[in-house]
Amino acid sequence: MDALSQLFYLHGIGFEFTKYTGEQVFFSEETRKRALQCCGVDTNNEAGIAQLTYDLDASLWLDLVPSVSLVEQTACLLKLRIDERQQYLAANIDVPSLGMHLAFDNLYNLAVTGEYYLHGVRYIELALPIGNMPIGYHDANVQVGEQHAITQIWCVPEQVYQVGDTKRTGLSIQLYTLKNRANLGIGDFDDLLALTKLCSSQNMDYILLNPLHLLFADMPERASPYSPNSRALLNPLYISIVLSEDAINNENLDAIMQQDDVAALIKSNDQFIDYENVSRIKYTLFEALYNQFELTASDERRQAFTDFCNAHSTTLNTLESDNLTFAYYLQWQAHMQLALCQKSCAERGMAIGLINDLAVGCAGDGAEFKNQQSLFSQGASVGAPPDPWAEAGQNWGLPALNPQSLSNNHYQFYRSLIRANMQNVGGLRIDHVMAIRRLWWCFESNGEQDGCYVYYPFEHLLAILKIESHINQSIVIGEDLGIVPPEVREALASSGIFSNSLFYFEKQHSGEFLSVDELATHCLLMIANHDVPPFTGWWQHDDLDIKQQYKLITCNEYEQLKQQRIEEQQRLLRFINHHGNTTELLLHSEAVTVYSALALCLAGSQSRLFAIQIDDLDEQKYPVNIPGTDKEYPNWRRVLTHTSEEIFTKNASLLAAIDSIRKG
Repeated sequence: MDALSQLFYLHGIGFEFTKYTGEQVFFSEETRKRALQCCGVDTNNEAGIAQLTYDLDASLWLDLVPSVSLVEQTACLLKLRIDERQQYLAANIDVPSLGMHLAFDNLYNLAVTGEYYLHGVRYIELALPIGNMPIGYHDANVQVGEQHAITQIWCVPEQVYQVGDTKRTGLSIQLYTLKNRANLGIGDFDDLLALTKLCSSQNMDYILLNPLHLLFADMPERASPYSPNSRALLNPLYISIVLSEDAINNENLDAIMQQDDVAALIKSNDQFIDYENVSRIKYTLFEALYNQFELTASDERRQAFTDFCNAHSTTLNTLESDNLTFAYYLQWQAHMQLALCQKSCAERGMAIGLINDLAVGCAGDGAEFKNQQSLFSQGASVGAPPDPWAEAGQNWGLPALNPQSLSNNHYQFYRSLIRANMQNVGGLRIDHVMAIRRLWWCFESNGEQDGCYVYYPFEHLLAILKIESHINQSIVIGEDLGIVPPEVREALASSGIFSNSLFYFEKQHSGEFLSVDELATHCLLMIANHDVPPFTGWWQHDDLDIKQQYKLITCNEYEQLKQQRIEEQQRLLRFINHHGNTTELLLHSEAVTVYSALALCLAGSQSRLFAIQIDDLDEQKYPVNIPGTDKEYPNWRRVLTHTSEEIFTKNASLLAAIDSIRKG
């Protein structure tokens, strides 16, 4: 293998992949070289390539231990690399935080788990038994003879954190779409708090949220929660004014609420969120809350704020603001209100509570990217290869992390990101979970759009998910829709990570829907999510009408898609009529009738998590997002038609029937 080919492999640059059609696609050398160049590698510098190849491979055998040592909790074996002639030397391992000291008179008779020949010398990897350790990260000192090294031992559990193995039902929501009880134009944490009470009354165990990531206060129309400013911070627009202690006896706040523009917003009943207006008014109200805090806060509350800032200093320091203390205050308020909602879930007996959602990347002009720019590639963004829903592939416009940079400072970036998103919730859904194994990179090559798969340190990123889930007592769901390598599915399953299935896509090779008994067990099963039409819209073809209305498809494409939809509906009816206990449904049946029958069928599946989408209960026609569009359609703005209370009242019998089936 020549040095460049070896570097492709060591740097994670893909060689080939299997397309959704079953065709095996090979990447050209020019494409692979361009991916390396995006990682800052001069592919014309032979000496540099040879040195980098050496650094990523051979040189590692000269170190006693890597900077991070993965140790399975069930085995607790520390891997050590030595010149085989050093086996007679004594070895010592110290883990100061655990008060642990291990001494070995020599290293003979230990299991050899690997070998490497360098300059005529045989180096061997040995497995040292180090005894039981708690799950987590532990700095250790290792010494063999006169050679000394430092490693961070990661004690990794076999699986992520688990809840009892029983069937559980929950609600899927986009928080901003909830009818706001304060009539300020956007769903907030007070609406979420009220929803925890409604869900618990129907014996639901969780509420699946959209990403709550920080967006752009100075550009409020950038509303996509999947293209955030920072994934480690919260969106202040979700702060509820009425839940803040600083709203009490706040005369300035009361005066602002009486202003004409606020009163007009309160009286409006728009179908789509006007983010410019909502953001302007809510930030004016936030300033009134902050000023009240500055003027009247007790020493105890000031200390609580200081403690929060100290505990979250790393992420707070990434914020850009003319008034950083105000920005920190908003993060404090958001964290407290989210925690209040999770506390309500726990007190009401919900086994999981809130499930957060982690976007696959961040915006290229946001705080996360600017503060971690050295970790990212140059000129590459992430997306997806061609699939049945996007024949040309997708470019999401999110900057691509350099896989070699992720290991910096013991993978601190990814560890902090996961921990931030597991705080104050009971679960984490990871959007496009394949990203911990490989991502499709999009870049220009010779003036044309090009792309290939780039592989990431899967074993380490998976270990972080396992460790952090136990530290934070959070279940993990991996959104694995699309093209997923078999090794990823196997690793996620053996790690106890829930897969994520959309019923629309669960089909046999013939195109018919899988039977209920064939649906995955360790899985979050949903009928629809934010990237597909709500059921009523799908059944009535409203999504096709909308695409035609916004000139996203031609008249011919509309007719073709309509015919395909009718065929899909007939398949769905065959599924329901085969599994359901209802009178036979037909194409002209009402959407609400078909939806209820489908939900009852799926409630009988063995899938451990079954999520009902509140949009479907509200009989929504408009989607919250049309993939592949940006300004063409008002994505991430559509609100629900009815209040949460009205939705639950109307669907009380259906929800009770689903609960009975799930617990039966």
